[in-house]
Amino acid sequence: MFLVLLLCSLLMSVAASLQCPKRILVTGANKGIGKAICQKILSDQQDTYVFLGSRDKARGEEAVKSIVAEMGQGVVGRLECVPLDVSSDSSVKSAAEIISEKCGSQDVPLYGIVNNAGVGFGRSTKDTLNTNFYGPMRVCTAFLPLLRKGSRIVMISSASGPNFVSKRDPETARFFTSFATTVEQLEEKLTEIGDTLSQEAYGLSKASLNVFTMQLAKARPELVINACTPGFIDTDLTKGMGANNPPEKGTIAPLHLLFGDLQGNGWYYGSDAVRSPIDRYRAPGDPPYTGN
Repeated sequence: MFLVLLLCSLLMSVAASLQCPKRILVTGANKGIGKAICQKILSDQQDTYVFLGSRDKARGEEAVKSIVAEMGQGVVGRLECVPLDVSSDSSVKSAAEIISEKCGSQDVPLYGIVNNAGVGFGRSTKDTLNTNFYGPMRVCTAFLPLLRKGSRIVMISSASGPNFVSKRDPETARFFTSFATTVEQLEEKLTEIGDTLSQEAYGLSKASLNVFTMQLAKARPELVINACTPGFIDTDLTKGMGANNPPEKGTIAPLHLLFGDLQGNGWYYGSDAVRSPIDRYRAPGDPPYTGN
């Protein structure tokens, strides 16, 4: 009798997993690369449900409407807006509560998180770090309870991170590339740096995000956690800088990290979805990075 009950339980679990879509949260998704990622997920992966995170609820709902208008009614039951400001502790907590209720039973995990929300150049170091570095930390901390073995976290980083590290002295470069660097040590370093590198705040924030990616992957080996650069994409963040690649082209690496067959964890990938170093720039098409 025990074996029969066990078999029934396993069959019910398998059936439930087959019926449940892969639920994915994309932050900063009301426009640009984030919105394009949502669209690509919905078009390429039919067994998915997307939470479109948006700091402004109205803009997020408008993004949902525009996606439905472009992709058709077939995505209506697979997409919804969730108000989420990654720079706010209370907003992130509220979003986690909303999605936790949507996920229902703990047997229905959140399949993936794409930490896409970010700010660009021209802001103070404090504001830049609060969104680009501490933002993903907040999101991961709040949503980790909803993840299960095999769930994936994608950090949208930037080539500005490796470029920042390449300009540092050897000791500092080792600090920003070592698996031995703890998050606590990193936060101490950022406090020490303060606003002394305000002109390089964006690169600093992305180099820090790459360190966090390594450390989170080290702490949670049951999850699949990696970072990537989407490439030099024409968005509000790059306005006036000469970028001419459409947001759709910025989805290649993120989608690979969400659904591809990956060989490592805590790695950084180029916009061509090929593993890249975090201490120097690797151009798309160049050989993959194979170091530690």
